[in-house]
Amino acid sequence: MGAGARLLRMMRLLVMVAVVTTIVSLPFVAGAQTPSAEPATTAGDRPVLRVAVRPLQPFVVPEEGGRYSGFSVDLIRDIADDAGFDVQIVEVGSVGAQLDAVRQGRADLAIGAISVTSAREATVDFSAAMFQSGIQTMVAESSGNVTTSMILDDVFSPVLLTVFALMIIGTILIGVFVWAWERRHGNEAFADSGVRGAFDGIWWATVTLFTIGYGDKVPHRGVSRIVTMAWMFVGVLMVAVITAEVTSSLTVQRLESNISSVADLAGKDVISYPGTTSWDFLQKNGIDPRPVDSVDAAYDEVRSGDAEAFVYDASVIQWLAATRGGVKVAGPIMQAEDYGIAFPERSPWVEPVNRSLLRLRENGRYERLKKAYFD
Repeated sequence: MGAGARLLRMMRLLVMVAVVTTIVSLPFVAGAQTPSAEPATTAGDRPVLRVAVRPLQPFVVPEEGGRYSGFSVDLIRDIADDAGFDVQIVEVGSVGAQLDAVRQGRADLAIGAISVTSAREATVDFSAAMFQSGIQTMVAESSGNVTTSMILDDVFSPVLLTVFALMIIGTILIGVFVWAWERRHGNEAFADSGVRGAFDGIWWATVTLFTIGYGDKVPHRGVSRIVTMAWMFVGVLMVAVITAEVTSSLTVQRLESNISSVADLAGKDVISYPGTTSWDFLQKNGIDPRPVDSVDAAYDEVRSGDAEAFVYDASVIQWLAATRGGVKVAGPIMQAEDYGIAFPERSPWVEPVNRSLLRLRENGRYERLKKAYFD
């Protein structure tokens, strides 16, 4: 066999080896280039859902070592056990960040104090209501309590100072007049002269003003008695004005923390958390609140008196009033709200989570969990 034939045979053999090698390796190459559609799993092949949360006691409470507790965290873990998935907590800074994480696919769901609104429902799907709450107001615990300084402020108000001045001037003028008139006509009760006699007249005018009437000095002349009757009527009116002014002022101070509607917040220094339904509710009702960075900061401002009222989630406000002290709930819930678990639109996990949530309600686990944090 010539050298050319051997060379041709060798080339054919190399081509056959290359073809066989390519055919055998194709499945492995294809498998390496095709992305996996399976979700991440843990031991036991349970899917892991990323849960966006934001720290907010008592719903989400960060702990040492990267762990979390709280009503919402415990609830989603119970739901996960029932529905057959595991939970990976993803912490964010606000409700808006929670919803963005869900919309953008960085989280599979979000849970916490997330109010269900029509605007939010347009971009995410919500579960059945996981909690009922609303919008309420928190004020300092001392708000509405009557103090000595409040009473002194009322006593020295312009209205009462004017009434007191009229009473003093009237007492002096009427007392001196009646003393001089009765003494001139021989009334022995007003017989003293000079300063002593004038003081007797002022004493009589004072007891007559307050309708005490000791009876030690009584005018006899007709003119004096007419003046006396007029002075009695004036005295009754003046005392009534004083009583009404002080009583109404103290009543307003005692009731000022009883906020029954958003209209009662007008003119007050109100704080709230931007980007929440509470913030939107205040602005829609003509109240321009000051922004606050956190619930803890709001609590400190209200307790110290730097802010008059904090409008926010009712369950959080009630929890603060019950556990920390120095503040109290003012008035009823102004707008009821439901909290839901947020999912990306058309998420396949909405129905399994709803069924698990209903089962937890039916078997009593939900109620026991709620009492543990909110009772």
